[in-house]
Amino acid sequence: MRGTIRNILITSVLLLLCSLSSLYVGSQESAAAPPDANILAQQFGADPGDGWLLAGGFLLLLALAFAFAGAMLWAQEREG
Repeated sequence: MRGTIRNILITSVLLLLCSLSSLYVGSQESAAAPPDANILAQQFGADPGDGWLLAGGFLLLLALAFAFAGAMLWAQEREG
């Protein structure tokens, strides 16, 4: 069981690293894009880097889910 808990926590850390790198790439793409002159288009258009930011947020949620699952298994292992 300890190997399973270790693998879950390692997976959580890897997902967290992927999430942070995706969020970084998305913010860099968004910052590097020239500002749009049309204000109406800014409200309804998608900014560059939005896909990276969305993927980073999703990976962050997955990392948190894996971390909580690993913590729950670790707590159960300590009790029993």
